Amino acid sequence: MHEIRNLILIPNTTKEIPASAIFSLTERLTAFGRRVGVLPEHRDYFVRAGESFSFVWNGEGVPEGETAALVLGGDGSIIEASHRLLGQNIPILGINYGHVGFMTGIEIGEAALLDRLFTGEYVIEERMMLDARVTDRDGGKRGAFTVLNDIVLTNGPVARLIAFDVFCDGVLIETCRADGMIFATPTGSTAYSLSAGGPVLDPSIAAVCVTPICPHTLSSRPVIFRGNSVLRIENIRSNNASVWLNADGREDLPIGTGDRIEISRSVHKTRLIRVREGGFLDVLRAKLSE
Repeated sequence: MHEIRNLILIPNTTKEIPASAIFSLTERLTAFGRRVGVLPEHRDYFVRAGESFSFVWNGEGVPEGETAALVLGGDGSIIEASHRLLGQNIPILGINYGHVGFMTGIEIGEAALLDRLFTGEYVIEERMMLDARVTDRDGGKRGAFTVLNDIVLTNGPVARLIAFDVFCDGVLIETCRADGMIFATPTGSTAYSLSAGGPVLDPSIAAVCVTPICPHTLSSRPVIFRGNSVLRIENIRSNNASVWLNADGREDLPIGTGDRIEISRSVHKTRLIRVREGGFLDVLRAKLSE
């Protein structure tokens, strides 16, 4: 692999990350002669912390293949970074300051593993993403989203059933009555979908996991579709309940009568860096036993 020379630090500014931890990190990077960059929106954060940096990255000006992002936070922080870096082809290494850390590459206190970025001793894993497009009854565009984890159709704050038809490649799969439904990538299979009773998928495969939320029938169960399937949700209806689409837990769109949702594999991918030995199964065993 390429030797990483430029590192963009992306902290979760809502977390209590000790200034000493950031200082130790930047000191280690600069000691190896690396250029440390920050995003424009984080510039003041680093200035207030008294941290120095080499450049402010505005989306251009760093060599592809020699640049990576270091995300300080948990899985949610990596999701945010994946959206911020969408289409940039910059790999991400997460340093876990969160609670779960399925996607983070190293834990707090393992900064020595960063040295492997400078010797090419790392692996880049490409994670599948999904696109969701919402149109109204006349075919007009209402919203478009790209997600790393999941698209969720839900009844919002009102605990009432919603009903909808689910199609795969034009074939009706199910007419579902439930609190909602989760459309998860393999990466997202360890998130909300897992809590709703869905299976865990190896993130290296291409698939979509469809998990109903509290279905009102014993026959409605999670289903796994191949990665290039085109899923469609139509005839969305409710009894005086609001219906919402949520994308990666960060964007919401109210769904109206006659709206149609189409979900398919995205051309975009999130590239995650792995520097430790072992793979997904080791992480899964460790995280599920915590």
